[in-house]
Amino acid sequence: MAAVDLISLPEIAELAGVQRPVVTTWRRRYPAFPAPAQADRGRQLFKAREVVDWLVDTGRADRQSIEPDLRLHLLTCLALQAGPSSTNGRRGGFTSQVLVSATTALICLHHLDDEPLRPDGHTDRHVIEALRERAAEVDWDDELLRSEIEALPSDAAWLAEVVDELIEAAWGTAQAYERLLAARHRFGVPQLYEEAIVPQLARLMAGLSGAREHADLHGIVQVADPRAGTGDLLLAARQELGEHDSVMFAAEADPLLARLARRRLVVHGIPRGSWQFDIAAGCPAGSSAAGVLLLRLPYQPAEARTDHNPFAELAEVTGALAPGQTAVVVGPAELLAGALPPYKPAARSRNELLATGRVEAVVQLPGGVVPFRPGYQTALWVLRHEETPEWQGRVLLADVSDRPLTDRVVEELIIDIATWRRAGHRPDEHLRVYASQVRIADLTMPRRPLTSRRPAMLRELVRDGRVTIAELADTEVELNQLAEPRPHLRTHLAAQGEIRRAPTKSIGALIRDGHLAMVKGSRIAAGHISSVGHYPVIGPPELTAGAQVGSRRIDRAVFAQRYPRARLSEPGDVLVTMVPRLGAYHDEEGTSVVDYPTRVLRIRPDGRDRFTPRVLAALVNAVPAQRPTGAVRAAARLADLQLPLLPPAEIVRLDAMLSAMEERRNLARRELALLDDLGRRAVAGLTDGTLTITAGAPLAGPPRRDQQD
Repeated sequence: MAAVDLISLPEIAELAGVQRPVVTTWRRRYPAFPAPAQADRGRQLFKAREVVDWLVDTGRADRQSIEPDLRLHLLTCLALQAGPSSTNGRRGGFTSQVLVSATTALICLHHLDDEPLRPDGHTDRHVIEALRERAAEVDWDDELLRSEIEALPSDAAWLAEVVDELIEAAWGTAQAYERLLAARHRFGVPQLYEEAIVPQLARLMAGLSGAREHADLHGIVQVADPRAGTGDLLLAARQELGEHDSVMFAAEADPLLARLARRRLVVHGIPRGSWQFDIAAGCPAGSSAAGVLLLRLPYQPAEARTDHNPFAELAEVTGALAPGQTAVVVGPAELLAGALPPYKPAARSRNELLATGRVEAVVQLPGGVVPFRPGYQTALWVLRHEETPEWQGRVLLADVSDRPLTDRVVEELIIDIATWRRAGHRPDEHLRVYASQVRIADLTMPRRPLTSRRPAMLRELVRDGRVTIAELADTEVELNQLAEPRPHLRTHLAAQGEIRRAPTKSIGALIRDGHLAMVKGSRIAAGHISSVGHYPVIGPPELTAGAQVGSRRIDRAVFAQRYPRARLSEPGDVLVTMVPRLGAYHDEEGTSVVDYPTRVLRIRPDGRDRFTPRVLAALVNAVPAQRPTGAVRAAARLADLQLPLLPPAEIVRLDAMLSAMEERRNLARRELALLDDLGRRAVAGLTDGTLTITAGAPLAGPPRRDQQD
């Protein structure tokens, strides 16, 4: 057990959620950072507990969140050392697969009898014997965990102790079980993660299934999943139902996955009498009466997918639906939503299935919803049997393949599709966010994809064309004002009679002399940056890659809570980066978040006769400090860059010239932005039918040749 209490530098970085070089910087900068406990073939190893204590004490981690991660780290280290099939005598002969089974079985046992797995004062042998007795009492028919507990070797009491710590750190058995499954890809057991889907997709399928509506109507709902895996869809359906009663029918051919899913349902408080989980292939017994069917079509490689026809299975599912029952199916997008050639059997089968009128919706999903296969594009079908469908001959199409499947997108898709089936609802009058109503007859043409252009947003649809025309007229007026003759730009530059190069001084020397101050930026997590927020985030993308300042932002509350030591920029600060190349920006207004590795150069009172912020940014940008091709680092550090020291009178004149140039540059940017907005809104208005274009003179432009003649 001692070996897995050690942790390497890359593992510390993963545990702390930082890049690998950051840990090296910590070791160099902070003497209190734990010393290496031992070396393994030149790789330094540290005591995991000491590292966690240091991260918590220095405010770099929260103990409540990092403790479960540490327990998982120890378990995954064991799994990777053991391998998928080999045994390791020093650790009780566990394989990675057996370790996962044993760990989840112990969590489930702890849940069922609510007792610690390793009570104080028990020897190792007594612990294992007691665990076997407890397993026989709570699972006498070996439906959940008895065989896994009985297979534990006599020296495996340490595993019970680790699982106890994991449960305590995660605040419960259900939370510990989900933590372990969230890290399933780290255990080296392919069955666990090959077919796993993201939680948002499971929630979307459960929400579109109508399980809650069915339970509200009948008081109870039966849910079936013939390819349950580890139970992702079943658990999502149970969470969708809330306090409603349910009966779940599931099947899974892999015994490992089936028993994992059974234990998962139990630790989440689902009574054993309310589910039937068969270890078999195909629909479980009793699923024919299920009000909701959740189905994942098996993955097929791309080369075999073109000749695959899943619609025979879907036709069987559709034919078995009783009135009011719903099936939600996820599978390959090129078959469920793509443009199929007419000679393919799948094309004919799909058209026949559409003609039944039981296809309620088709949703094309973004990539990445099956994490193990990020290039696998998927789509989703909602099948429903209505006795007297009001909208026979129509189907809803939605395409969200161009955006992440966030919780908000999931919620809006559920509302779009679920409201379509409700009594008294007028779908032709409903302002949907993503779904569009399409005639099925228009979709059965050869090579016709089952996708539709996303409808206009609600705020756009509630406006009529007259409001848009008034706004566009204001845009035209502003453009015409910008096009009026502008004052000439005079630089007043002249040639020197005698060449005299300005003296230079390094930025580091200017800092030591008290003319400048340097402030480091903050490491901002990518997940905290979005297109909306109170503070702009400025870093290398804005300084060197042409990104518009203000396009990346962070919420004020998130910044204050997650980055208490970070400081906003001040008006007149000059932001400088050396990565990936030298770039400087004059932050005239301040109150920006400086994104590391960007740093701030701030002019101190003693340096105001040597620089203005605008001049300082221009001088830094003029320094030839490009990184050579193939070099890992720039040739010089920021502190080593030499800045010319201009006479104070020239500083004043240069600042005035740069200010005039910046004003003209802002006018040009504004004109470009107005032209882009005018063109975009004109095309949108003409295509959605709210605008027309009359036979008048063109907006602008030189006369044509025939007009000149």
